[in-house]
Amino acid sequence: MKFSLEWLGEFVDTAAAGGAAGVRPALDRAGFPVEFTEGEGARTVFDVEITPNRPDAMSHRGLAREIAAVASIPMRVPDSLKAESGARVEELASVTIEVPRLCRRFGARVVSGVSPAQAPERVRARLAAIGAKPISAAVDATNYVMWEIGQPLHAFDLDRLAGRRIVVRKARRGEKLVTLDGIERALEASDIVVADAERAVSLAGVMGGLDTAVTAATKNVLLEAAWWDPPSIRRTSRRLGLHTDASHRFERGADPEAIPEALDRAAGILTEAAGGALAPGFLDARGAAWKTRRAFLRLSRLRLLAGDESLDLEFAAEALARLGFVLGRKSKRRLAVAVPSWRPDVAIEDDLVEEVLRIHGYDRLPSRLPPASRPGGHLEPMRVVEERLTDEAIAAGLLETMNAPFVNRQANEGPYAAWLAAAGGASSSVSLKNPLDAERRDLRSTLLPELLETVARNVHRGERDVALFEVGRVFDRAGDPAEPASFESRRFAFALSGEYHAHWSASGAKARVDFFDAKGIAERLIRPWADPNGLAWRPFSCEAFAEGATALAETAEGETLGIVGLVSRSERERLKLTEDVFAAELRVEAIPAGRAMRFEPYSSFPPIEADLSFAHEKSRGWAEIRAIVEAAKPVALESVRLLDRYEGPGVTPGRVKTTIRLVFRSPSRTLEQEAVNAEVRRVGDELAGRLGVTFG
Repeated sequence: MKFSLEWLGEFVDTAAAGGAAGVRPALDRAGFPVEFTEGEGARTVFDVEITPNRPDAMSHRGLAREIAAVASIPMRVPDSLKAESGARVEELASVTIEVPRLCRRFGARVVSGVSPAQAPERVRARLAAIGAKPISAAVDATNYVMWEIGQPLHAFDLDRLAGRRIVVRKARRGEKLVTLDGIERALEASDIVVADAERAVSLAGVMGGLDTAVTAATKNVLLEAAWWDPPSIRRTSRRLGLHTDASHRFERGADPEAIPEALDRAAGILTEAAGGALAPGFLDARGAAWKTRRAFLRLSRLRLLAGDESLDLEFAAEALARLGFVLGRKSKRRLAVAVPSWRPDVAIEDDLVEEVLRIHGYDRLPSRLPPASRPGGHLEPMRVVEERLTDEAIAAGLLETMNAPFVNRQANEGPYAAWLAAAGGASSSVSLKNPLDAERRDLRSTLLPELLETVARNVHRGERDVALFEVGRVFDRAGDPAEPASFESRRFAFALSGEYHAHWSASGAKARVDFFDAKGIAERLIRPWADPNGLAWRPFSCEAFAEGATALAETAEGETLGIVGLVSRSERERLKLTEDVFAAELRVEAIPAGRAMRFEPYSSFPPIEADLSFAHEKSRGWAEIRAIVEAAKPVALESVRLLDRYEGPGVTPGRVKTTIRLVFRSPSRTLEQEAVNAEVRRVGDELAGRLGVTFG
């Protein structure tokens, strides 16, 4: 974009900044590199590269503000308002906003009794210097103000507005508009238009309409300035292939607070050139309110990012004030500021650091790396848990897979509703407004559906033995939109099908995978943090899993940890799987923080193993049996584990036969078999008395 040095002098003393030779390096230092210059002295014109995130710098005043801040010189505020006379503006026109979120503010002023004329010589000369073609007093006034303070405007012939009324609305179906370039445009319902009482008269934020354009015959002019929703303007401009100076600015974000001043400046230029009476007051229609953005700057953060311990908050406050930030409360360690309305690019603390360093000068920062207090590490503690889970799963012979997080919650996750509820998930899904696939517009609440689809793809392509896992985020929380991470939780899931071997190097033949393989892997995964014997497993009913072959795991504190089970026939039919698939999912956040590790020396004396078989009611689980054995406190008992659980021929219906292994060992002597047998009988008596088990 081109900028005139003489025009910049309207807002800042360019001579005090060093003239053309001083302004150019000041702009470079502020982050606005000058591509080249034209002319000499006061007639110098700079061609400046403006990044898309800085719409405020797309005007002479905005660029002058940067020069003043870098050069530490004051800004000038030119007078703009002219004398007013005649009927008040409210008596001459009206404005209504029907789309308050797309037009947050619409201002208008009326100049009556104008005559055909050219703009003042200084206006035409400044526009010509930057390559803009002077046209007429009204049009030049709007262009001049846009290039001066950055607010685009439009001039209407007030007498050609039906009902002398302005209505900001969406375009109607089939509506057309002939724009100022003489081309008839077919409008869509997503387009914003400025209309009168009868039809659309301007394509909002892009280009005005030909029917209501100011001509040599115009006597009464309505000047308008507004704030338009950037995405809407961008969408309309691209669809029509119509890129204008106005749309270029509105697409990036205009300043709603500049509207009154822009109208005053344009009205003053118009009355100076074409005469007429400026109606007292201005129409100020408001849509949805905008909030003043606030941010905080900590001294520690400033010094950390700058790598310079010499920077202080006194300088930071001065630099931000020069750039137009309103200073708030300030302590020795923190500074609060209000972000000016013309800076849509500033939102967080690091943005404030960047502003301070631009004024300080990046070339003055030390060329050294900040000291590191330790070699690496994780900022997220849960990431360490996820990596350890991954290592354990790989060691168990599973392969990692990754799936996209997009699902149809009703179709894909409906059968998992009971599990989602047990895991504390929200009843409603988190959905995308612009999904890549209209059939998958929801973010997943569990890893299992997509993981099982991956299993199915492998099986359908001839890979019958499948052992896969996935670790990732799910979106199952009723979070706060201001904190996107509050919608997330972390999960670890795996699935097994066909024959399973814990590792390629392990001895023994493969066997068909069963429930206990899946349960064993789940216990192995959490072993680094919690004793698997401390988990409580209870039967669980869920449509996606088979009844009687599914268990829910709870921690010692009673928190739901995970689910393990046989995938139900209905789910397997949906996935066209003919063989059994066992799946599990763990809630990573529910894994205990860790357990105290205590070293015990190994006993040099041999163990004695004793197997105990008994029949009992099917409803009695392993956790209950183990608790009774441990409560009996057998002398020298080292461990107890489940060997087998059988039901079928030879066992009474409704009962199962369980075999457990008791391992006895003394740290100080060799045990005698008779003593061990006595302890085993005592355990059997305890089980018979409390559970009603039968032996034989």
